[in-house]
Amino acid sequence: MALLVYAAKFVCGSMPELPPLEEGPVEPGSYATAINVHNPNPREAVVFAKKAVLLFSEAEKDEGFETPKAPYERSRREEQLGPDFGMKLDGRDIRELLTGQAPAAPVFIEGWVVIESPLPLDVVAVYTVRAPNGAVSIATDRVIPTQL
Repeated sequence: MALLVYAAKFVCGSMPELPPLEEGPVEPGSYATAINVHNPNPREAVVFAKKAVLLFSEAEKDEGFETPKAPYERSRREEQLGPDFGMKLDGRDIRELLTGQAPAAPVFIEGWVVIESPLPLDVVAVYTVRAPNGAVSIATDRVIPTQL
């Protein structure tokens, strides 16, 4: 049976203003991510795994170039969604997945939530940002699976 892998980007927390000539991973502002997962199967529950990969934390800025990061070893969790059920993973859930690795809000973090499922799911990421001037922007992204 093929495994479907959904990799949803997350950006959570507050990115402060940086000194001149210093560049951050995103522009200054407050960021939030909500990843919505829906089981479209009308008759069958699905058991899937979720895990998190932390790529950047404002609390632990690396000097130099980025290096590949593995999924946080204790982040893997199994979930079950009944037929036509849905769930949401937000910044609090993502930080909980990364317990022991991610600092508490509002410290800025970014990375991936990876969902592995034997059955198709609807996965949509919702991104919200509040700029320092108070302007708010929202975007959605349907996450397309990779079949393994």
